[in-house]
Amino acid sequence: MDVTANPILNRLSDAEFLWANRRQEGAFLMVLVAVAAAGRLAHPEIRGDRANFVAFMKDSHDWTINVEYRGEQVDLDHLFYKWMRCELVHNGGLPVDLQINESFADPRSCAVRAGGAPDYTVLVSPGWYWFLAEYVRSTVER
Repeated sequence: MDVTANPILNRLSDAEFLWANRRQEGAFLMVLVAVAAAGRLAHPEIRGDRANFVAFMKDSHDWTINVEYRGEQVDLDHLFYKWMRCELVHNGGLPVDLQINESFADPRSCAVRAGGAPDYTVLVSPGWYWFLAEYVRSTVER
């Protein structure tokens, strides 16, 4: 498929460029935009950005991961939508207590760690970027 003919694949190309240039938040944002757009294609019957995004994310896996964030148990799909995608779009950056962190043993693994005192920061491994990009690509290129 010609990448330039598909706007979702264009967002993935933008993400790859940003990632290669160490602009992780921008790369994550472009991948999350691609997730939202692919979700619209996969589930046109679902109304609402969040519901559509979460439904598409749930298509990618058969597990549920909850993490404590700001005193509540938050499903990881919701964390990606509200606390990553929405924060990047509406505020221009991630919240101070949520970080893409390269300290995980395997940077390609999908991991999340809720930190305790004093910072109470949730750490998301870079592997989620790769997981999401590959999942979107596989659904769009079918």
